[in-house]
Amino acid sequence: MKLLKLFLKSELNLDPDLYMNKFIQYEKLLLEKNKTVNLVSRKSKTIEDHILNSVFFLKNFKLRKGCLILDLGTGGGFPGIPLKILFPESYITMIDSIKKKTNALNEIVNGLNLNNAEILCGRAEELSESDFYKNKFDYVISKAVAPLKNLFEWGKNFLNPEGEILCIKGGDLCSELSELKKLRKPPSVEIINYDFDAMYKIEDKKLAVLRNNF
Repeated sequence: MKLLKLFLKSELNLDPDLYMNKFIQYEKLLLEKNKTVNLVSRKSKTIEDHILNSVFFLKNFKLRKGCLILDLGTGGGFPGIPLKILFPESYITMIDSIKKKTNALNEIVNGLNLNNAEILCGRAEELSESDFYKNKFDYVISKAVAPLKNLFEWGKNFLNPEGEILCIKGGDLCSELSELKKLRKPPSVEIINYDFDAMYKIEDKKLAVLRNNF
């Protein structure tokens, strides 16, 4: 976790000593669960790269204090749990459609003693129409889950009037952006690019910020 510690200090201007114990505990809990539930690659001996690729965007994007975040397709808790560790005052809801994963995440969250962190098993299209979750969140965030068009359609109903969909992406987005523009009411899009030292292995990463235009 040396790279993560350096990244928090050098790139995000945070005191790593405030967070590293939680990240180390998270890694231990996740890798133990990963022996029976496929949360990350079975070959993984660390989750440092997953954490780095969950939080790098904070270098050029500031989350609002005490914000409500929905992590869409959370998998092993990325980026929801790393964000919750860095922003303990935030409210995090993590969604995945696979029950085994959400059960494992519940145990991890309990093991980390994270407050205001909720795990849901279900489809985003259905949950976004429920009275409790519709128009509730400041941010819907996803880490390489699906094309931008799908992420917008799945996530837009979760957003409050000022809400934004944050899509952590890599590679060329031209075709995804082209498909997004074909929607009857496409969102406005901002692409934030990042460039870090190669040692972090955060390569060709960007954040696509989608905002409702209606």
